[in-house]
Amino acid sequence: ALMPIAAVQVFDFTTPQWSDLNAVMGFAGAVVALGLGPIIDRFGAKTIMGLTILLTGIHAFTLAGTQEMWSNDTYVLVMMSLWILLLPVIMVCALALAMSICTHGESATQFAIYMSVSNLGATAGSLFYGAFADVTSWTQNYALKGFLVFLLLLAILMFRSHGHPEELLEESPAD
Repeated sequence: ALMPIAAVQVFDFTTPQWSDLNAVMGFAGAVVALGLGPIIDRFGAKTIMGLTILLTGIHAFTLAGTQEMWSNDTYVLVMMSLWILLLPVIMVCALALAMSICTHGESATQFAIYMSVSNLGATAGSLFYGAFADVTSWTQNYALKGFLVFLLLLAILMFRSHGHPEELLEESPAD
């Protein structure tokens, strides 16, 4: 919720400009995410997602700390482009991570649950931002976003998988 509003209200993007930037950089992000597929397989979805979330947090704190550069159109365009570029990469990593814990027999149900939780997270983020937007400055909003991203990163790093559910079922003694 923060970036589209900031793009129009603070960074003076028109609606068509923001829309065009999202289309171009969203496509570029999808290509980057596709190219990262083998790297995600090699290093793991959790590792790559943690890295992209770390980059997103650094991005938010960088924006919060560089308010004096917000009048530089090139700087703003690069920062907005980077943020949009990271979104598909995070989504692909999240999907890969979610699918890695799904059992084959129930993967559609588990995937639907994951997508619902993901959408609820986006909704909760918008609600959370709406509650604070009127009482904080744009700099504070970006710092808060960075802080929340790092909390998310900590939660992901603390997650411990004990193996794929089907492998665990195969290893359990027969009744």
